Amino acid sequence: MIHLRIDKIKETWTSENIKLSPPATPELIKTTEEIIEFQFPNDFKEFYLQLDGFVDWGWTKNMFSIWPLARILEEYHHENDKSFIVFADYLINAIQFGFVKGKHGVFKNSGDTHEWIADTFSEAIFLISSDADILY
Repeated sequence: MIHLRIDKIKETWTSENIKLSPPATPELIKTTEEIIEFQFPNDFKEFYLQLDGFVDWGWTKNMFSIWPLARILEEYHHENDKSFIVFADYLINAIQFGFVKGKHGVFKNSGDTHEWIADTFSEAIFLISSDADILY
């Protein structure tokens, strides 16, 4: 299992001029979970308690965007597939990354299917920050 150094990732993203949202509150995370009827894994919560995604649809140099909780909720309300909880995307929603209710791990949305990419949220963030081939 990968232990994510969130401080190092924040430092890298800040050096790339990505505007990071302030940390989410435990209450906001809990409210989001209640609305979408899904409990986020602990490593997701730890991450979001340190930064609540990117501001204004910002993205990494490789065009990945980590969504704030407000966007997760907004997009969830507009989605037909309520089983897929998206927290990031590549190339302005060309590929979405998230959780599938009732399944373990992190998945990418490949058309009509959800393809597994990582066992944990931490591993998914590591893959995103290292621009891993499995993401495409």
